[in-house]
Amino acid sequence: MTRIILTRHGETLWNLEGRVQGAKDSPLTERGIHQARVLGQRLKSEGISTIISSDLSRAIATAQEIRKILELPEVLISSELREISFGEWEGQAWRELRQTDPERFVLWDQGPHQVKIPGGESMSSVTERSWNFLLSLPVKYPGQTLCLVTHGMTLQLLIKKALGLSLEDWTNVPWQYNTAVNILDLSNDGKVNPILIADYRHLEIVKINETED
Repeated sequence: MTRIILTRHGETLWNLEGRVQGAKDSPLTERGIHQARVLGQRLKSEGISTIISSDLSRAIATAQEIRKILELPEVLISSELREISFGEWEGQAWRELRQTDPERFVLWDQGPHQVKIPGGESMSSVTERSWNFLLSLPVKYPGQTLCLVTHGMTLQLLIKKALGLSLEDWTNVPWQYNTAVNILDLSNDGKVNPILIADYRHLEIVKINETED
């Protein structure tokens, strides 16, 4: 079995401002950097041999903080792990979009998979590209433990697939907080064993530190 530790990037400026990121980018906040470092400390005992990041800078910055703590030589980059493109929504505030694009948000609230924003990607295509990449890893890294740094929606879609949930099911998939930890064991024949899903216990340390400051 190959163990895959999947996580979301740390908090970004646009996360804080409530803006749609998608394939566009914004930098990690100080809190986001701290989240990444705390996550790195949590992962020190996991025996991680390789870190693979989405090609977007917020994921790379998170992966680099983890890499430094784990004392690994490099971060590998994969575009297959990048966030879904939200097309013309990107850079806009979610609260404002609800006013300017109300018809799409009716569908979004019923089930986000029904919405393909102009210029964006479908959730089915994002699931396919990221899942196929995941399934290729046990062949390339047999018996190893990998850390993959990706994004909120891409991560939710991957975990749905790992849990055997349909694209339409938004009830039984947990929210992925920044730097949440997901652990999957994958075999060469495509079998997936979920070990841990959307765990964010390490973020309690961040809250404690912020209170003390």
